[in-house]
Amino acid sequence: MTEPTPWTPTSRRTLGKAAVAATVAVGAVGAAVRLSQDDDPKLRPGGALALSADDGSDVAALETGLRLQERSSGVLQSEALPTSTYSMAAVTWARPEDRPEVLVRARRSDGWSDWTRLPVVEDRPDDDPAVRTGTAAWWFGPSDAVQVRLSRGPAPKGMRLVLLHPASPPDDELSPRTAARRSTGTPKAPRPDIRTRKQWGADESWRDGSPRTNRTIEQVHVHHTVSGNTYSRKETAALIRGMYRYHTKSLGWSDIGYNFLVDRFGRIWEGRAGGIAQPVRGAHTLGFNDTSMGVSVIGNFEQAAPSEAIIDALGALAAWKLDAYDRRPRGRTTVESTGSDKYAAGRMATLRVIDGHRDTNDTACPGSKLYARLDDVRDRAHRVIKASRAGRPVDEPEEPEVVGVVEPARVGGVAKPGKGLKVVKGRYDPDGARSSYQWLRDGDPIAGETAWRYRLGQADLGRRIAVQVTTRSGSRTPALEVTPARRVTSPVVLEVNARRTRGVVRAKIRLRSPEGLDREPTGTVTVSIGNRTEQVRVRDLGKPVWFGRGRGRGASSERHYPPTPRPLTVDIPRGREAFDPGSPG
Repeated sequence: MTEPTPWTPTSRRTLGKAAVAATVAVGAVGAAVRLSQDDDPKLRPGGALALSADDGSDVAALETGLRLQERSSGVLQSEALPTSTYSMAAVTWARPEDRPEVLVRARRSDGWSDWTRLPVVEDRPDDDPAVRTGTAAWWFGPSDAVQVRLSRGPAPKGMRLVLLHPASPPDDELSPRTAARRSTGTPKAPRPDIRTRKQWGADESWRDGSPRTNRTIEQVHVHHTVSGNTYSRKETAALIRGMYRYHTKSLGWSDIGYNFLVDRFGRIWEGRAGGIAQPVRGAHTLGFNDTSMGVSVIGNFEQAAPSEAIIDALGALAAWKLDAYDRRPRGRTTVESTGSDKYAAGRMATLRVIDGHRDTNDTACPGSKLYARLDDVRDRAHRVIKASRAGRPVDEPEEPEVVGVVEPARVGGVAKPGKGLKVVKGRYDPDGARSSYQWLRDGDPIAGETAWRYRLGQADLGRRIAVQVTTRSGSRTPALEVTPARRVTSPVVLEVNARRTRGVVRAKIRLRSPEGLDREPTGTVTVSIGNRTEQVRVRDLGKPVWFGRGRGRGASSERHYPPTPRPLTVDIPRGREAFDPGSPG
């Protein structure tokens, strides 16, 4: 085998016998190459999409229809859309029965993020079928372009892109807390510190109607917001404002869905309006909202493990709410469903008093790593209630000091076998905090790889590599970050052999793995001549691809089109890879 032909500084070449360098995720399904005159598509005419804030709000927003084009079999994708600054992105649609698989990527200061799958929001009001359905609003941080993909279609009716950018005023981190409060009369579990709606900056004009209350509280349902794990302490209040805006303005709910939220630093925030001590009905657990309280931890706990500060906060909050109704945190209860995708209306369900969202609905929420810690939450709540009923002081830890993430860590280097990745350390509070590392392959630890550098090998081809960064300082709660790199790819040799006869073009393409790699390329090749396009699986590249007049000549996979008036050229712009392994088509 030969090494890839070096790239020369020419953006267009006449279509004919040619060998050019390209990049493909060897062994990774969905890799694609595009050969066309217009490989570098222009962004949407008219300039960047501009977010704006209405009614004097500090949450800038934009909602717009999505135009998706089929890029390869079963994959629909938008153009790369330039925007004014945004930090959160989501996609909504009209019918709740639609379940597309939506992926979004954002362009940040360090380039395009990896494609991120946005889970469908399973939380929903019980009695309002008119509301829209959508994905979680994902926190990307400040970004200036966005691209959307559906890997499973067709596109739902009424699909819209939602971009949000909640401002972070300097005093977001300085707002006071409500003091913990002990009940009078019969000893009850004390109320933990809770930051109120006023303190996170809720615009009460966004709410629709008066809060509704339940007769009782039999359960606490634990959720996660699947909105990303990289937000800082100072950004938390802004993130909640963005979530509130998305729930009310984009999804059409009467208020933010959760009764309470817990951030990754262990701080508790009031969610729904109506009074923190009241049994306010939320929109968090379809079929079970009328007998429960919902608390959501801000982050994605399929990716990261919850800190002890989160477990303590969930336990203290659950103890306070459940003890007021004489519920046992480690027990079970039988409740009637009002209708969910797991329990039909009228069905009786026996569930844990403190459970995860996946126990009542068909969802991965609250993430496998948080779900695995729910017994610890139950034990913590039990200890708080037991101590308060015995008349003993409850060991209520003060809000724990944590290592603050001032600037998140990121991964640098080249994601190709034989090359190295490295951690570009972030900035932390306090300055002397020290970080340790664990490299991950498709989410699983790579044995022995705990240095700040990682050299890639064949086992990494087509896989997603990330690093878990744990930053410690003294007795503070560590900061935990999971920072992904791009999917690992490898250069290949791309040979294009084409000839034109009587207005008909026959193109043959061959891909070869580079020297030293024993895995063959997979995926889809997109061949474009002018405005005519043909999709070919890599395994079918032995067959010719036809462009032009006439009927089929031989192979059943041949396609014929009227000849294009444009010159026949191969266009691979400088500075861009012809293969984009993370972007089928």
